[in-house]
Amino acid sequence: MQRRMARIPSHPFPDTSTTCAGPDGAPAALARRLRERLTTLAFATVAAATLFGCGGGNTPRVNRYQSSVDAQETCCEHLADGGARDGCLAAIVRVDDPAVQSSDINQQTYGCVQRHFVCDPSTGTASRESSQAQLDCIADL
Repeated sequence: MQRRMARIPSHPFPDTSTTCAGPDGAPAALARRLRERLTTLAFATVAAATLFGCGGGNTPRVNRYQSSVDAQETCCEHLADGGARDGCLAAIVRVDDPAVQSSDINQQTYGCVQRHFVCDPSTGTASRESSQAQLDCIADL
């Protein structure tokens, strides 16, 4: 009794030249598109893993509260009148507790201030349009 050995293909993918063809009838085009997609997927996966593994997802957090207060103080400092400048600086809302400063809701709120703050040099405060944009942003939180 003779045993027949199963044929082992020399390539891991079966020959698709007669069974699977691209829209233009060219199996090489289909293979190329598949290879490009797999290569792109592999590259994107490696890039994402590299960024995350090397600290790309662990960037230092920006203190939006401090940045927005600094911008407001800088705007006030441009006022020539000392009394107006002091009043402007005193009107800036300040949070003394570091835990409250760094809370998520305060960071989001001051992020709106930071993104939309435009100094009105005549008043030392945010321009009217800037104030409205800040308010709209905060309302959307």
